[in-house]
Amino acid sequence: MHIPVLKNEVKKQFNYLSKIKNGCFVDGTLGTGGHSLAIATKLEDKRKKIKVIGIDKDQQALELAKNNIKKAGLSDNFILIHNDFKNIKPILAELNIKNIDGALLDLGVSSMQLNQSNRGFTFQDPDAPLDMRMDQSQKLSANEVVNNFPQEDLENILRNIGEEKYYKSIARNIARFRKNKKIKTVGELLTIIKLAMPPKYIHTHSKHFATNTFRALRIVVNDELNPLEKTIHDYIDVLKSGGRLAVITFHSSEDRIVKNTFRSLENPCLCPPKSPICACGKTSMAKIVTKKAVDPNEEEIQENPRSRSAKLRVVEKL
Repeated sequence: MHIPVLKNEVKKQFNYLSKIKNGCFVDGTLGTGGHSLAIATKLEDKRKKIKVIGIDKDQQALELAKNNIKKAGLSDNFILIHNDFKNIKPILAELNIKNIDGALLDLGVSSMQLNQSNRGFTFQDPDAPLDMRMDQSQKLSANEVVNNFPQEDLENILRNIGEEKYYKSIARNIARFRKNKKIKTVGELLTIIKLAMPPKYIHTHSKHFATNTFRALRIVVNDELNPLEKTIHDYIDVLKSGGRLAVITFHSSEDRIVKNTFRSLENPCLCPPKSPICACGKTSMAKIVTKKAVDPNEEEIQENPRSRSAKLRVVEKL
C-alpha cells in the first residue's frame, strides 16, 4: 500500500484552492493518487469543483490511481496523462489549458514501485532484474548503465549523484566483473558492491551499504536531476498569480536544486551584493512560502519509515 508522505502538510499548502471557482490543479507525479485525492476530496466536501491533471510516466501507477479515483467517486474531476511531468507545457497545450492554480511534484520512487520486486528498485529480492525504469516503455535501464557505461562515467555517477564514499572501488569492481559475465540481477550487483567496501563499514553503518549506489542508478536511468531546474521554471510560467508549486524531495541532490531554484525565483538579481541599485533588471517571479523545508513529524515517520528523508518546499507565483 502506498502512503503519501506529508499529506496533511500538502493539503494545508493548497487550502487557497477552496476560494477558487473551477480551479485546475496539476499533480505531476500522481502515483496512486494519494495527495490529489486528499485535495480533491477536501474541496468536494466544501462543494468546490476542481479539475486535477494527474501525470505519471509509470503506466501501472496510473491504472492503480484510476481505480482509487473511481472508488472515491471523483473520476469526473481527474484527467490522467501517461507522460513525464517535465513536459508540462506541451501537456497543457494539448489540453488547451493556458494556466493552472496549483501544482505538486513528489520526486523519487514510490512505495508501490519499491514493493514490486521485479522492478529492481530495491535490494530486497536478489533475483530481481536490474531494471529501475519508472517508464517501462523507455529503453535505458539499470542493466544498460551497469554493463555498458564506461568505468569513469560510473565513478562520476556514484560520486556526484549517489554521494557514495567508495565510488572508485565500486566502479572498478563493476568493470572487472562485467568483463567475464554480464551483471543481470540485483543480487549480483549487491555482491559486487559489498566486495568493494570495508567489512567494518558494512556492519556498522546505519543504512544498507548499497543505498547510495542504487539511488544513483535510479536517478540516472530516469533522468531525475538534469531537467529539474528548467521544469520548476516551466511550472512557474504556467501558474496563475497566487498559485503555488509544492515539491517533495527525498535526498540532498534534488533538494539542493529545488532550494536554489526557489531562491533564484525569489531573488534573481545578478548585481554585486554591495551595489547601491539594481542594474540587471531582473525582478522577482515568486516568493518562498516555506522558509525552511517542512519535514515529517515523528508520528508520520513511525507510521511510514520511508517518509523520514522527505522534505517539502513551496513557492508562490507573484
